[in-house]
Amino acid sequence: MTKEKTIQITIDNRKVSIQSNSTILQAARMNNIFIPSLCTLEHLPSYGACRLCIVEVDGLRGFPTSCTTPAEDGMVIRTDTTEIRSLRQEVLKLLLSEHPASCLFCAEEDECKEFQGTIRKVGVTTGCRYCPNDNRCELQQITESIGLTETSYPVYYKGFTVEKNDPFYDRDYNLCILCGRCVRVCNDIRMNGTLSFKQRGRLTTIGPAFDRTHLEAGCEFCGACVTSCPTGALSVKVSKWYGKPDAQVPTTCNYCSVGCKLQLQVKNNGVTDALPDYGSPVDHGLICVKGRFAVPEYVHSSFRYGTPMEMTPVGYNDISWDQAITIAAEKLTGVKPDDCMFLISPQLLNENLFATQQFIRNLIGSENILSSVMIEFGDDLADFLDLALGSESIETIEKAQGILAVGFDSLYGYSPIGVKIKKAAKGGACLAVISNIDTNLDLQSEAAFRTDGAQWANILESVITGVPKSKHAKNIPGLNKKWGSDIEKISKRFSTSSENIVIVGEEAIHAPGRSMFFKTLIRMRNKYGWKIIVAHSYTNLKGMLAMGAFPGIKPGEILNSASAGKSIEVKSDLARIDFKKRKKVIYLIGETPVDVLPECDFLIYQNALPLQSSRLPDLILPASLFVESDGTLINGEGMVLSVNKAIEPYMESKPDWWILKSIAEKTKKGALNYKDVPSIQNEIKKHVKGFPNIKKSLEFAKITIKGSIAASGKGKRISSASGRSSYRGVLLADVVGGIKVIEGGQNE
Repeated sequence: MTKEKTIQITIDNRKVSIQSNSTILQAARMNNIFIPSLCTLEHLPSYGACRLCIVEVDGLRGFPTSCTTPAEDGMVIRTDTTEIRSLRQEVLKLLLSEHPASCLFCAEEDECKEFQGTIRKVGVTTGCRYCPNDNRCELQQITESIGLTETSYPVYYKGFTVEKNDPFYDRDYNLCILCGRCVRVCNDIRMNGTLSFKQRGRLTTIGPAFDRTHLEAGCEFCGACVTSCPTGALSVKVSKWYGKPDAQVPTTCNYCSVGCKLQLQVKNNGVTDALPDYGSPVDHGLICVKGRFAVPEYVHSSFRYGTPMEMTPVGYNDISWDQAITIAAEKLTGVKPDDCMFLISPQLLNENLFATQQFIRNLIGSENILSSVMIEFGDDLADFLDLALGSESIETIEKAQGILAVGFDSLYGYSPIGVKIKKAAKGGACLAVISNIDTNLDLQSEAAFRTDGAQWANILESVITGVPKSKHAKNIPGLNKKWGSDIEKISKRFSTSSENIVIVGEEAIHAPGRSMFFKTLIRMRNKYGWKIIVAHSYTNLKGMLAMGAFPGIKPGEILNSASAGKSIEVKSDLARIDFKKRKKVIYLIGETPVDVLPECDFLIYQNALPLQSSRLPDLILPASLFVESDGTLINGEGMVLSVNKAIEPYMESKPDWWILKSIAEKTKKGALNYKDVPSIQNEIKKHVKGFPNIKKSLEFAKITIKGSIAASGKGKRISSASGRSSYRGVLLADVVGGIKVIEGGQNE
């Protein structure tokens, strides 16, 4: 690999070495030399709109903008002369002439901030004390750094109405300086094109064209515009008045199998916001609406369980942890494996999943480690796991020449995949969309098929085999002439492409006739070399299998078998379980289905939020959430990702592993021999070599399931009918008819 060519330049009498393709601004920032800028962002192309980053360069006339001027070998640059400071102040005065700025120059600013904090709750913007971005505003910081203490221009207040009708964030364009960051992020990075400049002159503002709402314009509500805004023009509804956070904690999003990296903003032991990380190798900062806006309201939901509770004839009573552990231990003591049922969620962290399977195997002596995935997919589980475990890396999309998106919509989820598809289509890749709803990929596609999921396998068959136009109608019931020509066109494109890929979305995973669809996909992969990416909502599905939290699979076995080139044959015990027979104890851990389960004498529910069912648990054990505990998970690409504790657990809630360990201690001493997350990880290392510090993606062995697993559940679907919300029972961040629906939040 060749080294990047370097050049020598002089900045403020300092000789520095930089990469040859750098701008002057980039060179300065790499060497900790401050040059103010309001329109530049690291991941955006140079723009040169604000004019604050001007510098002097020997041999160049005038004062070029450092963000648009390439650095050349031997350049001599000055960034902070008297003339430059004067010009920057003049430019900033012009910017502030259309921005409320009285507090920026007030001599009593410090006293105002210290003693008049309550006025921040006022809803009208008249100065910085009323600005939702106070102490986090780049304009505020640059005004201080430049040393501007007054303005000689009259301030023109634009008088725009504050826009509050759309979900998740408010827009006050009276504070907008027209830097263009939000427009460029929306168009160039997110590839969505919702925002643009509107009107001219003093009336210039930003938003969707034709005065549409963001919902009407197809906004994904990814929040990239809010994150990029250097002022308080865009502000998050639920966190706008918290001010500067006390800390920023990196963690992994827990809402789907992508595993995006989040930067949690923490203040007063609460999560106030969640920001993207553009340096993340997994998602490159392209998080979706759930990761960007759902975390604070989900974590701090008013419906969260705070203490253990026991059902009584008159309702629930709060009890102590010691009482709760004693009750659970008594109910589980001596119970036969066939008389109890455990159902666990694939959203749990690896450490909790490992503790769960040890609890069931060591304490109960059972292999009935049931998962919501097993019940939901029934006899289609083996094919689904085959596809999900072999899912390709998201980066594969970049090289694809042909892309077939089936039942996939990245409007409110799976943004990293959706953006990659849009960029590939813009770069010339053939994109075809098959779905039963309109999707956000339709505009970029060469063909979009709108039909029931039962026909999708037939459409795939025609596409990959290139069936002659005259025979299309026989293969696809109800096929019209337009479909025939479209199929013929894209079939030719795909047949000449060396890299073809299928993106399988939520709608396809849960569509009628998915059995045939799954088998067609597997044949496309095995026979025709198509690559498959499965975008599913089971956050830690691969972690569940790697930790052995699955019947017939021991911890590490699926990884060890893969390295040895072997497959795993699992004998299904689910078929022999009578779902109609009443159980003595059913134990639910995490967000799991309950309506498909049999009746029982005692129902234990271990989770943070209420059970989404008419059935009421007999014992509730409040569990902490992913922001309240350290751990790991394995995303859909097989990467081991860290989840870091950001805040203390809510009230008396405890980690899942702690609850199970405590019950085990009451029932059988030494059943779970660990005291914290590191000790669990040490135990995992005995079975999974190198865990958790595994550098490359994990390879999983193929699973062969012998026997029916549908049982009485019959593969009943339990996830959201729209496929756009989280797998969890609560709608974490869905946009329905212009209303924000977040569990525990208020409608805006």
